[in-house]
Amino acid sequence: MEGIHGWTARVSWDTASGQRMISEQSNFCPMPVLKAEHITFCTAQARQKKRKKLLDDITFTVYPGELVAVLGGSGAGKSTLLHALSGIVPATEGMVWIKGRNFYEEYEAFRSCIGYVPQHDIVHLDLTVEESLLYAARLRFHKDIPLFVMEQRVEEVLADLKMTKHRAMLVRNLSGGQRKRVSIGVELMTNPSLLLLDEITSGLDPGLEKNIMEVLCELKMKGTTIIMATHTTYNIHLYDKIVFLTQEGGLAFVGSPSEALTYFSVDSFVDIYQKMERENPPNGWAAAYKQFVFFEKDGHIHKNNQLFAAKSERDRRAVNVKAQDRRVKRVSSFIQQWRVLTERYVRLLTRDRRHLMILLLQAVFIPCLLVIAFYHSAPTFRYSEYRTQELKITQQIVRLGKVDEIQRKIQEEKNRRSFMSNAVALMVFTAIWLGTSNAAREIVKEQDIYRRERYVSVLVIPYLLSKITVLSIICAVQTFLLVSIVTYGLALPEFWLNFLAFFLLSLAGVMMGLVVSACVSTSDKAVSFVPILLVPQIILSGALVPLVHIKPDYIKGVFYLAVSKWGYELVGGTITNINSRSSLPEPLPALSGNFTLNWLIIIMFIFVLYGMAWIALLKKDRYTY
Repeated sequence: MEGIHGWTARVSWDTASGQRMISEQSNFCPMPVLKAEHITFCTAQARQKKRKKLLDDITFTVYPGELVAVLGGSGAGKSTLLHALSGIVPATEGMVWIKGRNFYEEYEAFRSCIGYVPQHDIVHLDLTVEESLLYAARLRFHKDIPLFVMEQRVEEVLADLKMTKHRAMLVRNLSGGQRKRVSIGVELMTNPSLLLLDEITSGLDPGLEKNIMEVLCELKMKGTTIIMATHTTYNIHLYDKIVFLTQEGGLAFVGSPSEALTYFSVDSFVDIYQKMERENPPNGWAAAYKQFVFFEKDGHIHKNNQLFAAKSERDRRAVNVKAQDRRVKRVSSFIQQWRVLTERYVRLLTRDRRHLMILLLQAVFIPCLLVIAFYHSAPTFRYSEYRTQELKITQQIVRLGKVDEIQRKIQEEKNRRSFMSNAVALMVFTAIWLGTSNAAREIVKEQDIYRRERYVSVLVIPYLLSKITVLSIICAVQTFLLVSIVTYGLALPEFWLNFLAFFLLSLAGVMMGLVVSACVSTSDKAVSFVPILLVPQIILSGALVPLVHIKPDYIKGVFYLAVSKWGYELVGGTITNINSRSSLPEPLPALSGNFTLNWLIIIMFIFVLYGMAWIALLKKDRYTY
């Protein structure tokens, strides 16, 4: 096979359906003729309070192979327009047409034809360039596409982006312009016909910007239609068309760069920005352009509209015939996504060995401190308090009627068991803290990447399960170290039962951390929320203030909302139960008794928190303005 996806080969693969396609010259996806028709967008507040619109009646057409710039000042709505054109956030009014078909209604049919690169990098810094592209292919291509086909496509994209010699470099070691090229390459893996770029040259020096523009011009020559939002004008002459927005989100001009200079009667594009700010109110430019189009170009545009409408009607009639050929929502299977995401997550973690070492040292350092602190005050966690010799001495004291001595012994045992209870409580808090701190930043730190992959193909459940799978393994290792050290130092009984109990508590902590990570917008906020979650776990566990002492009774219900309460009762809630009326201390009960209710409630906490994380991730699908 000479090529893939129909670039040069007679036999090619459709990455969405996984089927071979045989043709002399078959494109992966049909070239779109995109028409934005009366695009208007306003926030929910604007619709309710009649405030200004972010986009106001934007209409323009883009033809195959064009390189189009969306220009305008800061806050003019350039990114919002790209969101509307890509379908990420549909316009509140107006339509987007691709080859005469309603893009919003047939989003799934065209989704793989459109690549969208946001302003922020959408690649992991700790992957190599080649790994980034290959993982993108494995997530976006159909499960039946062979791996060698994906690898061949990676080679082609690397060549197109002039990144072949950098294939083995970590993304974090690349320059800003090279990172942008990798982000573009991720979207090029499926060979989209339409590529939307959101200010990808922002922050780059003129030399790096020129390199990016050279790559885009080469892609244009190969037939890719490109629309790029930008505020720089160094290379404006390279664009076929510009769409100029007013500060109020209106349409100030559509046409070639040379036509724009003539229309605004200026010598440079910098002068256009100044003229729009100085000579006319923002909405005046939009009104002036509408009059200009109506009087001077009405015939031309009217003919285009007629042609477009006719073509639209023909394509609309063909939709029912072609419905069977549409690309499905999920091009890769559930299991495949989980496997790829888990593999990528493991690779990212293993690349950061210092972070892994810190995670392991936490699970060693804290239990060692517990052993040091409680070794003399609670030297043993055995089921029975007294050895045989001590029991004989106690029985002799009883026969002699030395009640005071008996009470002193009982008090000593109470104190010792209280220390043991504190040690168990600290182990419970440690397990929950380890899980929460492990997971608190794991979603939010890659939210831009997640959001883009979500719109392409990734499902929430396999993504969330990939995090849980890897983090649960880390928690299992940490829990094993925690329980092993305390068992060796303080003779904690029932090793495997305690290991399972503390592992479940740590897993509940992971779920709490993932909920936080899915809800917040920055890593700093996630870290700030961790104490807000953990301090109540300490207070409401029942270790500091026993539940029987809480008054009034209805306040006790708050304690039942803390997973630490159930974990503490499961592991060590009965170790201080001493019958003070008895003449002798009772044997110490097993720390990990068969408390079925506690086990079930902790597991229920895990599933409830999982559901909360799932809902929070679904809400991340929505862009807010």
